[in-house]
Amino acid sequence: MFNLDFINVSSNQIVNDLKTKGYFVFEQALTEQYVDEMLQEVDFNQILVNTNDVGVVIAQTYKFLTHCLANSKKTYDLITSRRVLDICQGYFDDIYKLTNHRIYQTSKTSHMPWHTDNNLQVGKQLVDKHNMPGLLFLFYLSDVTQNAFQYVKNSHQWSTQYNHEIYLSDNFIESNYKNDILTFPMKKGTFIVCDIHGVHRAEPFNDRNYTRTSLLFQVDQVGSQYLGHGEKNIVNTEYLDNLTPEIMDYLGFGFRRDYPAFPCSSIATMTPKDILGLQRKLLVESLEALNKSFIKSILPAEAIINAKRLLWYIKSKFSKIINIDSNK
Repeated sequence: MFNLDFINVSSNQIVNDLKTKGYFVFEQALTEQYVDEMLQEVDFNQILVNTNDVGVVIAQTYKFLTHCLANSKKTYDLITSRRVLDICQGYFDDIYKLTNHRIYQTSKTSHMPWHTDNNLQVGKQLVDKHNMPGLLFLFYLSDVTQNAFQYVKNSHQWSTQYNHEIYLSDNFIESNYKNDILTFPMKKGTFIVCDIHGVHRAEPFNDRNYTRTSLLFQVDQVGSQYLGHGEKNIVNTEYLDNLTPEIMDYLGFGFRRDYPAFPCSSIATMTPKDILGLQRKLLVESLEALNKSFIKSILPAEAIINAKRLLWYIKSKFSKIINIDSNK
């Protein structure tokens, strides 16, 4: 999972950097093989329509796999890894919980505003900023030459004075903190963790040939006054081979979750190009569905069942013949 050089960095050093600088960065913390295997578990081209599963959604120029704990064992293992838990244990003074997570892909263009992530919600709406300690974990799953993570140095120490703002304008940051902007264009596998009270964004870009893929998740020290804080975690029980009381608490077993999954997506959040592509796919599948419906409408249900039984019988016999021939 992790490269040896990153393993040799103590969690105490990472925590110390977080508490003093507000961030920690390590280039290529993950092995290239691990990242590649993780990406094999995600199909950004499969957009689910009336499919009873979890999958990718589109929001403008972004594609999100929000419920990656249900769809990617590699992601689950990373988010619940001993290294991540040790950082959290060292950083937080009280109970902490995974409050959101997603693998996402940015392409063509993006202009993210400067912001902090200490957000409180009611339904889909951001309504306030909270004072809970929290950490934002980010892993680059592709080489990042554009749209790199940016962090305003020492902003975790002064951002609370702007808690009445949902975003900070580009002009405000450029005018007041231009020399404090840190930008991290780095290779695939890079690990970044920062204080959620720090002001940050992904650097704006406009390049139709560029795509960035990342894993992001947030861990907050959720106090009793913030019951319901966070998005629900849908987990594939097959992945729970490391389940302990510590991980159960971290994942929020039995803890109320009031926030909807991010992003709040629909057909309206798709680009015209993606909608047209979906329509082409639906046209083919609709014709197939109409053909099946027509056959079902003219044949008795018993005839369809008997046809299925016959096909199953033929398939079973054919399979046995192949097995006998292969064993000769």
